[in-house]
Amino acid sequence: MEDKKNARIQPAVTMTDAQKIVSHQTVDNLPSDWFATEQVPLLSAYCEHVARKAQIENALSTLDPVADLDVFDKLTKPAAGESAKIAMFARSMRLTQQSRFKAETASSRGAGAASAAMTGPRP
Repeated sequence: MEDKKNARIQPAVTMTDAQKIVSHQTVDNLPSDWFATEQVPLLSAYCEHVARKAQIENALSTLDPVADLDVFDKLTKPAAGESAKIAMFARSMRLTQQSRFKAETASSRGAGAASAAMTGPRP
């Protein structure tokens, strides 16, 4: 049996299946002590917004933006709002790449990736 110290935060029973998937994807890919109990409401809100954004994107993917311009416009506004909320929650829970590296490390990794891209095979 896993001890309380290493127990991972579990999705709230009130979450939808889509939200539970987001919760597991988020929590299971981080160290077991990344989230504390007091962060559950923040994590739950993040999962809700990610799942809602996916629903909106799914609806958008079925539209022809030119033929259904009014519907497309009505859906892109809430999609942008959801993206902003997701970014806000991700930053506050230190889920972004930027928050996981020291500035020097991120800079050297970015430079290495750019250098590797430049020295790859040319078309």
